[in-house]
Amino acid sequence: MRQSTARRTQSWMDRERADHARLYPHEVRIEVDPYGPIGATRRENLDRVVAQVRARGRNPRVCLYAPSFDGQVPRASLESAANYAERQSWQVGPQQFYTDPSGATAPQDRPGWSLVRQQVRAGFADGVVVITADVVSRQAARYREELDWFEEHHGFIALVVSEPVTGLA
Repeated sequence: MRQSTARRTQSWMDRERADHARLYPHEVRIEVDPYGPIGATRRENLDRVVAQVRARGRNPRVCLYAPSFDGQVPRASLESAANYAERQSWQVGPQQFYTDPSGATAPQDRPGWSLVRQQVRAGFADGVVVITADVVSRQAARYREELDWFEEHHGFIALVVSEPVTGLA
């Protein structure tokens, strides 16, 4: 199991695990999803913001966000996000979808993601819908930073495919 993706050096346990994996490649290994523990926090914030918005007598307004590949509009991803928003009774404006090239840098450095943040900061959107957590960031620490930013600005991140629930046995 991997405890953190942010470490630059390996502990003795990590080295021992790597040696064991190299010596016994046929064994099945299960790694912990780095987004799992953060998922509960994301869901709590989403539920809180949605409840507050509905208490004011309106449905949440959301942006849709997806990475693009080879300059193509990611229609399937945006449609999945739109369908998810519709099932939740959330409003999506006609021009409220944003994209950035796949593999772009940190979330706050991406033009499309920055526009999503502007919509939330200005109060034009209550949140954003993406397919999976790694669309926001493939680094758990940066994903957590984005969740914190949205919570601070009374917004939410909704996932079509949620993080796995961890810690329950």
